[in-house]
Amino acid sequence: MSGVARRAVLWCLGALALWAVLAAVLPDGAPAGIILSGVVLGAINGLLAISVVLVYRANRVLNFAAAEFGSVAAVLAIEFHIKLHMNYFLCVGCGLVISALLGGLLELTIIRRFSKAPRLIVAVATIGLAQLLDGVSVIIPAAWSKGSNGGSFTTPFSAKFRIYPVVFDANYIVALIIIPVALLALVWFLRYTHYGVAIRAAAENGDRAKLLGIPVLRLSTVVWTMTGVLSALAVLLRVPILGFTSFSSVSEGGTDLLIQTFAAAVIGGMTSLPVTLAAAIGIGIVDQLSAWTFANSTYVDVTLLVVILVALLVRRDRLTRAADTGISTWQALRPVRAIPAELARLTIVRRSRVGLRVAIVALAVGLPYLASPSRTQLASDVIVYAIIACSLVVLTGWAGHISLGQIALMGFGAATTGILLANHGWDIFPALLAGMVVAAVFAVLIGIPALRVSGEYLAVVTLAFGGASAAYFLVPQYFSWFIPSGVGRPMLFGRIDIGSDRAMYFVCLVGLALVLAAISTLRRSELGRAIVAAKENRLATQAIGLETVRLNLIAFAVSGAIAGLAGGLFVVLQEGYNFGSFSADQGVTFFTMVVIGGLGSIPGAVLGAIYVYGAQYLLPAGYSVLATAIGLLVLLMFLPGGLGDLVYRWRDVLLRLVARRRDIVVPSLVADVLTGVEARAPD
Repeated sequence: MSGVARRAVLWCLGALALWAVLAAVLPDGAPAGIILSGVVLGAINGLLAISVVLVYRANRVLNFAAAEFGSVAAVLAIEFHIKLHMNYFLCVGCGLVISALLGGLLELTIIRRFSKAPRLIVAVATIGLAQLLDGVSVIIPAAWSKGSNGGSFTTPFSAKFRIYPVVFDANYIVALIIIPVALLALVWFLRYTHYGVAIRAAAENGDRAKLLGIPVLRLSTVVWTMTGVLSALAVLLRVPILGFTSFSSVSEGGTDLLIQTFAAAVIGGMTSLPVTLAAAIGIGIVDQLSAWTFANSTYVDVTLLVVILVALLVRRDRLTRAADTGISTWQALRPVRAIPAELARLTIVRRSRVGLRVAIVALAVGLPYLASPSRTQLASDVIVYAIIACSLVVLTGWAGHISLGQIALMGFGAATTGILLANHGWDIFPALLAGMVVAAVFAVLIGIPALRVSGEYLAVVTLAFGGASAAYFLVPQYFSWFIPSGVGRPMLFGRIDIGSDRAMYFVCLVGLALVLAAISTLRRSELGRAIVAAKENRLATQAIGLETVRLNLIAFAVSGAIAGLAGGLFVVLQEGYNFGSFSADQGVTFFTMVVIGGLGSIPGAVLGAIYVYGAQYLLPAGYSVLATAIGLLVLLMFLPGGLGDLVYRWRDVLLRLVARRRDIVVPSLVADVLTGVEARAPD
């Protein structure tokens, strides 16, 4: 017996022994039907996890859009079946073809444009792709079916069998047949075809493959095409099993499904397809056992957070070696250039700066007097989200740590502030301060693993943290002592009523102003410069005696405190705590918001909040997501510095006009122009 076969037998025996233990320990046992159901659903998710590993091995990037490729194809396939009455299997075939074409097209038009960009930038681009495809999957049925969800999408067979306590219908049977066939076809392709062998060779060493004449870019297109097929197959198999109730059920799972997918891929070390598949099946079994034992899968989210952390820390060396070929920091970010000293002292420049600031303040102060109460409430929401964006500028823009779990820190700040106000009668200012402290503590706890796990992997950790918090830590059912119910708006200083939308708007506006002033001061300080230096060159920073560990933890703490303040203001603004407001999906939206605004720009963070949440509130469902995704992708491709960088570029254009009219040569603005003195200087 070969070593591989021996290990497989040992794993099977271990799995059977574990099953026996679970059946004896769990209060309702571990019925075979539940186990088989978990195997099927886990294997379906395993197709997505395998697609993530394939893309990672080919491009060294985590694909956050793995599931969305299949969602678009599945929506079209279901529409073909319901509206055009096409044969079920023909619709499935069309869905697979469409997803394959979509994967190849997006690689050629978008992913390939980032072929020389830092891998972290490409990962952010896949977040934009996920939102783009999600928006398209919402718009298609809205435009075609006009919101009607009539019809069904299920396997046209009536066969079934029962293994207690699950009845396995034809949808399960088809999955049990199709998944092994698909996996065998994938193995055959990778092992015995020229393209498959070339993909494996390029995955081992892309530079050497190029030297040998292997068309690496073409292979990347093939891999993304395969990703589309695997994703579509997973969605088209899952929808009939879970039941098609509406088009929203096509993308059912959302961030939770993404976390499970990444957990399996990380356990597989982002390299091993068999281990990844086995991990996905194991997670599927745990998910089904949790639903059977506890009537929900809440504890799975917490378990996945622990599993991801342990897997990343244990396999850190292997993952780091794999990442060294491509992952980099935010190299595309440029520091914001101050107004040159030659121009800053000019009267017209000084007056323009003062006039602009006065106009912004006047607009901000006058808005609630011009807008309706509902619009004023909307403006207050945007201000709170702008505060969140500022927290990500500190953490990601300055310290270089990507975080998709900032929504959880906001939730902890909201819960702390709300419970102190509602149940303990605290004044609003110490309650907000306590919320900031609690959020900062949790941020540091998440920051400790970041000292060993960074880049895209930290994004996975923070995403799992956001999912676990939304499903467990911030849910009243499990922490009723920490979660408030109703939260009234208290009196400020015991005499100022903030019960109206206008008064609450000014409270939020003052909070944003204080945050902007604080982080602007921090950025100009020695500490702020040290945090940025630690991101740009860790070894050089350590060489001059600065502790990068302390600097990173300070960045996490400051970022968490700002997010906690936003949560405290949010719970008072909403006059209550709604745990549904702190979903993990919102964490991804927050990160998208700050990338659009500009990770290196404080004013850009505010512009990003206005853009994203203005589109969310003003545009119909689907179109708002589409606007956010297009904005993100366009900016990453053509203006990596975001809207904030665009504003500063316009400023520099005006400064050049002033310099030209005053006949002043400013080297930092026009480096190619020599002064007259320099031109006449003797040799």
